[in-house]
Amino acid sequence: MISGYVGSQQELVDLLNGCLFGKVGTLDLFLGVDTVSLRIERGLIWGFKLGGEESPPEGNKKSILLYHLSEFMESPEAFFTFREKEREGMVELEEPLSVEELVLQLQVVRGELKLLIERVITPMAVVKVLKPFQEADFYEGKSVYHILLSSKGSLVEEIRKLNTLFAGGYLDINQFYSPDNIDRRASVEYIMKKVEVSKINLINLLESLHLSKFDGLVEITGDNFEFNLYYKKGRLFAVYPYNWEVFNFLLNPRGNMRMSVLSISYGVLEILMLRHAQEKSISGLPTSFLEVGKTLMGIALERKTCMLTLYSGGSKSYLLFKEGVLLCVVREEGEELKVVRRIHYEGAGWADLVFYQPMENIKYVVYQYLFNLVYGILLRHGGQINHLVFAQLSLSETLKYQEGSILYRKMPLDEEEAFGFLQFLLDLSYSVLGKERLERELEIVLEPYKEVLKILEVDSYFTLPEK
Repeated sequence: MISGYVGSQQELVDLLNGCLFGKVGTLDLFLGVDTVSLRIERGLIWGFKLGGEESPPEGNKKSILLYHLSEFMESPEAFFTFREKEREGMVELEEPLSVEELVLQLQVVRGELKLLIERVITPMAVVKVLKPFQEADFYEGKSVYHILLSSKGSLVEEIRKLNTLFAGGYLDINQFYSPDNIDRRASVEYIMKKVEVSKINLINLLESLHLSKFDGLVEITGDNFEFNLYYKKGRLFAVYPYNWEVFNFLLNPRGNMRMSVLSISYGVLEILMLRHAQEKSISGLPTSFLEVGKTLMGIALERKTCMLTLYSGGSKSYLLFKEGVLLCVVREEGEELKVVRRIHYEGAGWADLVFYQPMENIKYVVYQYLFNLVYGILLRHGGQINHLVFAQLSLSETLKYQEGSILYRKMPLDEEEAFGFLQFLLDLSYSVLGKERLERELEIVLEPYKEVLKILEVDSYFTLPEK
């Protein structure tokens, strides 16, 4: 296998006409969020396959190839791998293309396509016919993308024709996204950014997120703390770092607290959460020890769901994969997250690789919260049995005591130990206080948190064990 990085149109030409000229096999190009595989034979391109497509779209084969490679002309950089083996499901071109001809045609396509996109905003825009013309039925109710790739003419001719029809008032935009494509869009959008918590009604905001079935992330930051709250369909399902004090921050906001609310499509969210994972297959490995192209190829071939993080030039690029398909690239720069079209690779840096693992943890955060509430009751009424609590903690591989709180050494693998320790604390409290007094004490300490816990629907994840 040959792998590497090309940073210009000429480097792509040199790659095929130089070290790959006498070879037969598959060249995979990773172009930001698009992957295109080319079947090459001695400098000629005979076929292709698009990443993320279970089956290639029907239409003009050459137009499909040119369209999906055209973005390379805008920012000519890509990771690549070459294998002397043909991938299954390749679309055969009617006539082979030389790489020089491909680059020349791509330059023309990109220039014409840029003019069209300025007019229609997005290739997924659906058009409507305003005035009759020959073959008007072919255009009515179809997206610009579908029209370009299904036209029998050349891609350049169809782009120019569309521009003429729009300019002449024959076509207009009906809607900007067809229903088939809305759910597939990767999105990270700030609803609120770094707003002082003192300026908002926090309870009302939490209730609004719940009622609107919000998918996304709430960031709470202060001088020396940060919490990330992850929501799915309006329900809080994960908190990182997992610390029960997040409920205290929500109940009693600090003066220096700021909050950001990011709407994130759920498919992206569940993989982006892997940045908090403790278990990493690669952690902090300098990219001088890693062929990024080979890593991308391995993820695609093994159909892995994972996140590859590239640290370079003072920023992070999160590459999110779903079953081997690159969903999107999320760039973190200056404490801001945004979806980008390309991987900006600046050479020296390092990488992390995390394969998918369950990241939901709200149940364990609530357990930790209850540990400390019940432990606080014990301290007030039965401090003399504190040694029993410490003895129990010393036997645990998961729990620890630190600075007055019961915390996790690591996230529990299952609920059994957390449940068992909570039951142990309740049994101790019951023996010290009796049932009625314990219930009164629990009601008192839970009372300030009731509204927050109700809005967060904590009871749907957790039921307090009964004595």
